[in-house]
Amino acid sequence: MSENNGVPDDSGRIRAGDVSGTMVVGSHNTVSNLKITAESGSTVTVHGGPLPDPVKRPSISQLPRSAAEPLIGRARDVHALREAIETRQLVQVWGASGVGKSALLRHLACTMARGPEGAAYIEAGGRTADDIAQAIFDISFDAPNYKPSLEVLKEHLKALRLRIYLDDAGLDEKDLRRLFDMAEQSTFVFTSQQRSAVDGVHAIRLEGLTASAAAELVAALLSRELRPDEAPIVDALCDAVDGNPLRLRRIALSAATGKGLPGIADLPELLPALLNRLRPQERDLLYLLGSLSGAELAPRHLNDLLGRPDTGALADGLVRHGLLLASETGYSCPPDVSECVLNMRKTEFPADRLCRALTAWVEARDTTPDDVAAHFQALDVAVLRAEQSGHAQLGAGLARAASPKLALSRQFDAWGSLLGAGWAAAKSAGDKEGEEFFLREARTRRKAIGRAAQTTALVLEAEVLWRELAALHAHSAAHRVADAASVTAPPTTTPPVHPVTPTHSAVNTQAITHSTVPTSAPSAPAHTALPAHAARPVVDLSHASAQPHVAAYAAGAHSAVPTPPRIDLSAAHSSVTPSTHAASTTTTSASTGHTGLVGAGATGAKGGLSALALACTLGLAAVLGVGAMVYANDQPNSSQAVTSSPFSTPNLSDDTLPTDDTSPTPTVDPLCATVISELSSETQQFNTDAAIASAAVDTYNSDMASYNSGATSTVPDDSTLLSDVSTVISDLNSLESTLQEAVSQAQDSSVASDLNGMLTATQQMQSMYQSYENDPKNSQVDPSSQASAMNSASDSLQTDCGA
Repeated sequence: MSENNGVPDDSGRIRAGDVSGTMVVGSHNTVSNLKITAESGSTVTVHGGPLPDPVKRPSISQLPRSAAEPLIGRARDVHALREAIETRQLVQVWGASGVGKSALLRHLACTMARGPEGAAYIEAGGRTADDIAQAIFDISFDAPNYKPSLEVLKEHLKALRLRIYLDDAGLDEKDLRRLFDMAEQSTFVFTSQQRSAVDGVHAIRLEGLTASAAAELVAALLSRELRPDEAPIVDALCDAVDGNPLRLRRIALSAATGKGLPGIADLPELLPALLNRLRPQERDLLYLLGSLSGAELAPRHLNDLLGRPDTGALADGLVRHGLLLASETGYSCPPDVSECVLNMRKTEFPADRLCRALTAWVEARDTTPDDVAAHFQALDVAVLRAEQSGHAQLGAGLARAASPKLALSRQFDAWGSLLGAGWAAAKSAGDKEGEEFFLREARTRRKAIGRAAQTTALVLEAEVLWRELAALHAHSAAHRVADAASVTAPPTTTPPVHPVTPTHSAVNTQAITHSTVPTSAPSAPAHTALPAHAARPVVDLSHASAQPHVAAYAAGAHSAVPTPPRIDLSAAHSSVTPSTHAASTTTTSASTGHTGLVGAGATGAKGGLSALALACTLGLAAVLGVGAMVYANDQPNSSQAVTSSPFSTPNLSDDTLPTDDTSPTPTVDPLCATVISELSSETQQFNTDAAIASAAVDTYNSDMASYNSGATSTVPDDSTLLSDVSTVISDLNSLESTLQEAVSQAQDSSVASDLNGMLTATQQMQSMYQSYENDPKNSQVDPSSQASAMNSASDSLQTDCGA
């Protein structure tokens, strides 16, 4: 990331380690100051000065360090990728873990010509699309104290012409597409373990090394030529491990330790044997990093935690032999090594020591906001482990210490994740003051990303924030459990289903799983695992009344577990390549007018399922930056309820953003006087009918579950479901007609643009539903991106109309 993150001190720039200052957040009518101090946290006030004017850097360049070792056996791959990158805008390198994707991407970033305006290399593991977009902005523009709104961020990114390299881009297809659209003139080259389904992506699979390249690699690691008797052994071993460079490095380590090259029969036990031959200090290092669920630590952390001055050199040696992974900012442990070392120790590295060391590091004056952002996953893991091991107060203290600097890094989704983990730890520790701190920070964060209005439009602010923090905590826990589950990942080539993870857009997605009846024999449902370091899963809180629940991704189940205990993903297998897709289904009552979430892409015991993702509840759902969704709950007191219209103006509490009474009254399009009320009525009807369709989903899925389990023998009837879908289509027809007429009458170009955005999204959703209605058994529809676009346009319309 850019070195310019931070906030100004009295002289206009932040001092290293200083966490007091002001950062401008937002755009146009929503510009505000985010004031942050280590003692009291963050507050938002109206910005009194002009909007910052980001200046594009004359030379945009952020490249990885040059590799210490030459790239062996990849000349043909480099040539193919160079040709693809020079002729295409979206290029993916995909393949199995350890095959060398990151090394190849670093080589390309360092050796290829830059884009017309420069190049940017970003380690994307664990980051959301919004945080990656902010990182691109920070690299490209000189605006050290400014976090633009998403709309303004898009305006700046779309004009860039960069060559952007993203390593370990674990985003789902929707977020990848959204990120690519933000920087539409830039070239993206990205790596991931599964082939992307995004339109326009040229995907190149990276295979293992050839036998000759494997022999060259092993010889280089041994620092000698292979003997004649060793060459055929390396050839056979290369074939046995599919030429995987990471595993070949371990084979070379076996020979280097004096035991000679292993036989093929020795490969299953090679890793434990190698660990037993390591020096105690090397095993201690693996034990520490293996306890972090794939998160990385920098050499400074390793030195502090292990009490040694040379852990960087130890780690480099273990990287050379395939036992650790190195990034630009630290080291992490591969899942299989983590599993092996923890099985040998029968315990994890003490969470209290981890928290104390990281807290001291965070509070050090020379630790910058960028440093903290680079290690947000390690902070999450440390806080979660502290909560689970009886040291919740230490975990809450770490999160509280890190929160100001993480906020100043402008990686707001990473900040939100830490707030959720910290809040849960404070709650477990009975730390009421800590709970209030994280609640205040969550409120400030919502205001800073322009979601204060949705807080009051849902339910009482305190309850929404409480749910939001619970969801954020659940995501951190789910991510850690998923990483832990990944260590037993069996190899497979079946692409996974990624959960829907929209960010910062008012979208409430639900899906209908529609079953067909096969003639084949029943099969047991499989389980779905979450990809390691992928964007965090959607959490459904629609059933929570007193205690939030998190949807457990178990096959064909309606299971949920309360938080703060971690999500039970013990049935999950590969974080890399799950073999079949599971459904996580939750529902709501139709009488509430709120929708629930149902995971699409399931495989039932008695039928393959196609899917329809029902339209989002427009203007109601508050979406968290890390992919969580907060849903409105039934309110026993009707006086607490507010209209479901996305165009209503809520009664703002004292905590909402103050208004600038000195600002001139803006001139608005006369159409605004009528169009908002008309659209309000029609979207309210749409939301009501979508809730009725949600009840049909509940009934249909319940019947299908009974049928799949053998409790009933009658195939469920989908006629009611399809009738409700037809009603939703009718609602969209009405919206389309109103929007078309409004576009023809609009006088202000901004209002017309907003209405056209809503019209396009409405027409696209309508087309999707009609396709499903015409052929439900062979259709799979997910209009979440269209609903997101419609909500974004409606937000803009309210702003342009002065609402």
